[in-house]
Amino acid sequence: MGNPVILHPDLAQWADSPGGALFCARVRGHIANGGKLNRRLNMGMTDRERADLIDLFGDAVSATGVQLARADAVLRGSRHSLPLRMLIIGAGGPMRTKRGQARYRAIVKRDRLMRERAETLAAIADVSELAAEHALLASLPDDNRRVPPEGSRAETPHWVTYCAALRAAAEWFRTASRDWKCSERELAALALGGTKSWTDASKAAFSNLVGLPFGEAVHTSDTGLRMTGPAEWHRQGLVADLALAEPFIELPGWAVTRDGRFDLQACGVFLIENQETFEAVASRTSVPRNWLCVWTEGFASGALVHFLGSRVPESLPIAAWGDLDPPGIDIILDLSEKSGRDIQPIAMDAELYRRGRKLVEEPSQLEKWLNEAKQQADTVPSHFKGLVAAMIDHGGLRCEQEGLHEQVLPYLHSRLAELKPF
Repeated sequence: MGNPVILHPDLAQWADSPGGALFCARVRGHIANGGKLNRRLNMGMTDRERADLIDLFGDAVSATGVQLARADAVLRGSRHSLPLRMLIIGAGGPMRTKRGQARYRAIVKRDRLMRERAETLAAIADVSELAAEHALLASLPDDNRRVPPEGSRAETPHWVTYCAALRAAAEWFRTASRDWKCSERELAALALGGTKSWTDASKAAFSNLVGLPFGEAVHTSDTGLRMTGPAEWHRQGLVADLALAEPFIELPGWAVTRDGRFDLQACGVFLIENQETFEAVASRTSVPRNWLCVWTEGFASGALVHFLGSRVPESLPIAAWGDLDPPGIDIILDLSEKSGRDIQPIAMDAELYRRGRKLVEEPSQLEKWLNEAKQQADTVPSHFKGLVAAMIDHGGLRCEQEGLHEQVLPYLHSRLAELKPF
């Protein structure tokens, strides 16, 4: 970093003056953006700030700016004999130009990559089953590219996924050598730093490395699906009659999609994002008489995705009621994409949004939601465009579905009955 620049007390006092502080900040920004000191720097100045600059730079200062080359010459020829750049460094510390920032980021990126490589190599070094992977990783060139080596059994192009899968596979081979079969979350806690660290991509890469499907390699826990409505689940006899559920029943999601027979006697499936709204629909409306109501619990689980794709006939409509905000829309679109089913929104229109009570949030949060709504404006299906436009008109304000119960629940059954096919 070099030796620090210590300013003469007179210069330090000048740098703290209104004009000096303004000038130093503007020149620092000018240099950081690649500007040269042989240019004119335009500045809006008060009379006081301009007077401060004239005190040090004399005729280099005009009514609207400062000739930097002239200011540098004046400062070098003064009793301080100091280059202008040193004045700026002394007043505010070392500067980093755009080119310097790029070099710094490259150094940080390389150091992080080298640390990640070393940590991953150490994690798999004692596992003979991963010796070939160790050799591939160790042979990577000394560069900044965060990509897995060619030929890896992980078969993923993503560096983070690759490292996670290698660490998990190494721990799996160690525990398997002790005749112990880990659970999904147990293995994540041992190898990935947290029980919720798995992703679909890391599971797939891990399975490739150990040579077994994920569900066979580890003990997996089932995901509960809360439901109510006209349906029965049979598995060597009747297991559950959902029409008798008060107010709902929770079934093991993966089991109900894979085992036995699911008799769905409903006229459609109704998905509800939030728990309180789900229980209100189940206990305070007549909807469950004709519709299978399911709590999605935010972004849907893999079990729910599989259930919609495998247990719900194509002839039955699927509807959803979520929060009137960008995440509420994303939850429905994500589930529709993953399940391959069209899902029609209910009670998520512009008029209800305008009448609904909006959340009170900080300006930074509102800016975030507004930007997300603007991004959605050109991509969402037509049935969401009115809602997105209303959110943009209201500056990103969000409206939760719980605040709309009085306006929606009494009319919910008739709203669902009016659904038309896409």
